[in-house]
Amino acid sequence: MDFVRSLMLDILPPGDPSRFAILGFLAMTLFDQFKETGRMDDLQESILSYRLTLELLPPGHPDRSTFLNNLANAVSTQFEQTGRMEDLDESIALHRDALELCPPGHPSRSLSMNNLGNAVGTRFEQTGWMEDLEESIALHRDALELCPPGHPDRSTFLNNLANAVSTQFEQTGRMEDLEESIALHRDALKLRPPGHPDRSGSLNNLAVAMMTQFELTGRIQDLEESVAKFRGVLDLFPPGHSDRSSAINNLANAVFKQTGRMEDLEEAIVLSRDALELCPPGHPSRSSLMNYLARAMQTRFEQTGRMEDLEQSIVLHRKALELLPRGHLHHSLSLNNLAAAMRTRFELTGRMEDLEESIALCRKALELFPRGHLHHSSLLRNLANAVCTRFKQSGELEDLKESIDLFRGALDLCPSGHLGRSGSLNNLAVAMLAQFKQTARMEDLEESITLHRNALELCPPGHPGRSLSMNNLGNAVKTLFQQTGRMEDLEESIALYREALELRPPGHSGRSMSINNLANAVSTRFDQTGQLDDLEESIVLYRDALELHPPGHSLHSSSMHNLAKSIQTRFEQTGRMEDLEQSISLYRKALELYPHGHPHRSGSLHNLAIAMMTQFKQIGRMEDLKEPIVLHRDALELHPPGHPDRSSAMNSLAGALQTQFQQTGRMEDLEESIALFRDALELRSSGHPNRSSSLHNLAVAVRTRFKKSSRPEDLEESLRYYEEGADHVFSNTLMRLSVAVRWAALARSQRHVSTVKAYRLALTLLESFLVISPTVQMQHKILSGKKGYPTLASDAASYAIEIGEVAQAVEMLEQGRALIWSQLRGLRTPMDRLAGVDKDLADRFLATSRELESLATSSESKPTMLAQDSATGASQKVMDEMYARKRCLASQLENTVAEIRALSGFEDFLRARRFSVLQEAAVEGPVIIVSHSKYRSDALIVLHDRPPVSIELDSTFDGNCFPLFENLKLALLKVQTEPNACDADIRDVLRALWDQVVSRVVDKLDELGIEKQSRIWWCPTFLLSALPFHAAGPIRVVGGRMQYLPDDYISSYTPTLTALINARSEPEIRRHDNGRPRLLVVALPDESLPSVEEEYRAIQKDRDFVECLVGEQATREAVIENFRDHQWVHFACHGKLNHEEPFLHAFRLSDKDRLTLLDIIQSNLPNAEFAFLSACHSAEQGLDMAFGEVLHLSAAMQFSGFRSVIGTMWVMADIDGPFVAKRFYRHMFAEEESSELGFKRSARALHGTIQRLRKRPGITVERWVNLIHIGA
Repeated sequence: MDFVRSLMLDILPPGDPSRFAILGFLAMTLFDQFKETGRMDDLQESILSYRLTLELLPPGHPDRSTFLNNLANAVSTQFEQTGRMEDLDESIALHRDALELCPPGHPSRSLSMNNLGNAVGTRFEQTGWMEDLEESIALHRDALELCPPGHPDRSTFLNNLANAVSTQFEQTGRMEDLEESIALHRDALKLRPPGHPDRSGSLNNLAVAMMTQFELTGRIQDLEESVAKFRGVLDLFPPGHSDRSSAINNLANAVFKQTGRMEDLEEAIVLSRDALELCPPGHPSRSSLMNYLARAMQTRFEQTGRMEDLEQSIVLHRKALELLPRGHLHHSLSLNNLAAAMRTRFELTGRMEDLEESIALCRKALELFPRGHLHHSSLLRNLANAVCTRFKQSGELEDLKESIDLFRGALDLCPSGHLGRSGSLNNLAVAMLAQFKQTARMEDLEESITLHRNALELCPPGHPGRSLSMNNLGNAVKTLFQQTGRMEDLEESIALYREALELRPPGHSGRSMSINNLANAVSTRFDQTGQLDDLEESIVLYRDALELHPPGHSLHSSSMHNLAKSIQTRFEQTGRMEDLEQSISLYRKALELYPHGHPHRSGSLHNLAIAMMTQFKQIGRMEDLKEPIVLHRDALELHPPGHPDRSSAMNSLAGALQTQFQQTGRMEDLEESIALFRDALELRSSGHPNRSSSLHNLAVAVRTRFKKSSRPEDLEESLRYYEEGADHVFSNTLMRLSVAVRWAALARSQRHVSTVKAYRLALTLLESFLVISPTVQMQHKILSGKKGYPTLASDAASYAIEIGEVAQAVEMLEQGRALIWSQLRGLRTPMDRLAGVDKDLADRFLATSRELESLATSSESKPTMLAQDSATGASQKVMDEMYARKRCLASQLENTVAEIRALSGFEDFLRARRFSVLQEAAVEGPVIIVSHSKYRSDALIVLHDRPPVSIELDSTFDGNCFPLFENLKLALLKVQTEPNACDADIRDVLRALWDQVVSRVVDKLDELGIEKQSRIWWCPTFLLSALPFHAAGPIRVVGGRMQYLPDDYISSYTPTLTALINARSEPEIRRHDNGRPRLLVVALPDESLPSVEEEYRAIQKDRDFVECLVGEQATREAVIENFRDHQWVHFACHGKLNHEEPFLHAFRLSDKDRLTLLDIIQSNLPNAEFAFLSACHSAEQGLDMAFGEVLHLSAAMQFSGFRSVIGTMWVMADIDGPFVAKRFYRHMFAEEESSELGFKRSARALHGTIQRLRKRPGITVERWVNLIHIGA
């Protein structure tokens, strides 16, 4: 180089014709040297030499255009290093001059066009001027036309045009631009076979384009091709090659997207570090390599949550920015990268200085990219996100408004078809949701949901952004649920979260977020429905999320917090202290990770305080009470006026102070509590979904003050709050039901006029609450809970009796008992009369009812089947779908019922029946309802032609009920081992029933003129339904023989009055040719039931209308099929109880097959008449709290259509089967009684048979008491 300079200065004087050639050679040499070293001195001297060369080339010189082009390239390179726009403008001007010297036909015209196209395209990237981009594309197209197939420059021009069209795609989002770009890159690659010096560039460009197409379409083959092409690039760059580091980075990123494997990301980081070491300070690629490594470190942070990765990423971004001063081509993008990293750190630490720096960096970056620039819209979004984040911390509405304006501006720059439109829609939607939470304007929420739905439409199945879009829509729809309380909104959000999670398999960076969102939604559904399955699922999901966030992970604390909350909720359901202790431990650990100033500290304080308060209530240590009050005060200080969670913080502190008052009696604690509850209520407007909860809290506090002060105004105020809370339609039904029950209890204790209203509303809400649960099993779990619902009807009736409203008491008992049967029966309402008025309406009602019934009794809802899929989560998805379908159908049915009630004569369609209708149940004999409650117990005699009669029972009766039940169960355990003791114990139970209840009823029946040997029906409530009222006694001793109730009356049972009314309806009888009913006998004789064969043969003998399914013939399918063709059925087999799942009570059939209670419910048999269930336990109540539901096999047979049913209250003696069957059916088929419907003879036939059985030698009490009659 020194020789060339010496030659210029000393040997070739000015004017020498060879001087320009030497100067040109010097310029080119210096330019190449700059490319190797990156020394700016070489570049500047090269530019100077080119300028001097041009001065020596007058216009018209044949080489002038070449040197103009070379100078333009050098100046353009200087622009890339300094970012000075004057360099780029000069480069363009020089290229234009060069092009003018290459008119059409000139051999260098295509090259000159190409160079000018590149320069103008570079200016577009700086300014965003679309005319520059359009000119660039036009120049590249013209240049390509001048290079036909076979031209040595064709591959280069194809590549450059492809890049320009790709840039246009990034600006417009038009898929046709991307597709053209890919096609051009493919053509260029074909012209660059293995060994071609530019093959690596073409492979890389095509790989980038295919990755872009994958991100847009989600087609996995696009990603696979992109990875393959990046591998091809790397193969062309051996170790030590200057471009190997960038190739490694591109491949690693692509493979990580493809596999999600951390080892691929780790390899990318290691290789990026190695590449950076090969680029010492001053190297032109050092800043870009720093950015590569910084992004990789940030990606690893997103996977692992390790703060040191984020910190290192920030350091690298800062160093890269220092190497790219203002004016540099990549300065603004470097600003943007650092801003994003700073905002991420703020979100984890809560340090406001990080957020403020992020916003300042975003603003600087945006200033460098004015409107119209390629990156303007993305920088608008970034600034908007940062400002929106600041709003969430400060609550300043100006920040929220600015972010929305910025998001709208970004969306305007992404028209329909633009690649970035879905992201812009999503960002604006999130901001509108935030605005809704501030303004409560429903139009903001509706716009947010619409925007999210539009974004999701742009992410079809297979699209890589679909899972994120589903999550965001799920968030918005869940918020809508929180406003409206519509369960279908919650169901939709759960479905969206589940599908999003399925799209994020193990290893996916967004999996933990999806798990957490689903857990939150399922937990919310538990809050609404009380289904423990939902709570258990949420705990499993939160544990999964915590495993993905180990200690050191940025989300470790929030995951601990979520798990703690769900475990605490489980403690509240089960009372297991280990759950509470684990919850407190997790809360404390989470709080330690939220230092002062952290945005999540307030929530952590609040939740630890709640758990500590719960611990105090369990243990009673005062120190456990003092700490939560301090914690609640600290939390409230972090929720200043205007904070969206201030009302919750107030409620919690108020509750803690109220508890402290109960311990200390200090009125100032109670008064402060009431004041806080009032303030919290003011923050929850009439449409707030938690208003009912606030009203309840205030009602309890004012009621507490009433107990202290006895001021009537406190009582009235408390009751007013209770009533408003129970009536608040925007709150969830479970909360309203709880408030209504407490309202009724307080009103009753003060004999307030609102008591009956409170009970009525509570019963209605209990019915409505069952609609939430899609299956009968879930309804049963609700009714067998410990919240007082099983006794609600008895409690309500006892008050009505207390105030002299006995008929109303009967109505309440009917409304609040056997709710599962009542709901199902309502779905099988006869439609003949309605069809005569409006057939279309009747058909719609029937179709919806049948689908609802099918759903409620669906086999998919069986616990055994759901358990099989529990590991995969498939069962929960099935249940989610069932919930959603149930709500849709229930809504349709509600609307149809409203239409029916609008018709004249159908105003009371499916309403709770009035007493005037219910007393039709007593048309063939009195019905005795035995009701017990903690308040009072009564026997109510319902008569068909006069008001009901109430007989008050002893105040001790309620307390005696459970011991009677326990004594009966214990006695039956002695049947085999201690028969005499068993007999004596059962007689004690029968005597107690006679003394405490039945004797008084018999006396009243005598007084009412009910003749001996009349039929009477027993309708016991709750626990009493498991006791043998029909056999009470002894009532007297005649001839040395004790007589019992069957000696005076013929007793039957009915679960409800409505069931008895329905049982008396006449079937469309299809009988055998001789007029006899068709009788099906299902018999399973074996070693344990040796008498069954004699039993079924006795029934079959000389009766051609009897058909038998015996042994292997008696399969489940055969029994169900034959049900439809027989009016009568007789089972002689084993009966099996399932105390955990009563819907799985069953008859044992052939080869371990079973006919379950659920199977029987699913059978709709309108022509059925009579069933004799000669099997153990066929009318026995299970051991749970839902006694009022009467869930046994006999009740199921009655529901399915059988008018009269005979069942057993416990184990049946096998040897009694043949005797009972012979005597019973001889009576049933007696010619002299054929005028009466056969099924109505069954009660007298059983009565006569049992009386004969009692007289047989060796017959113990438990054997003759066992058989009971149910129905007409």
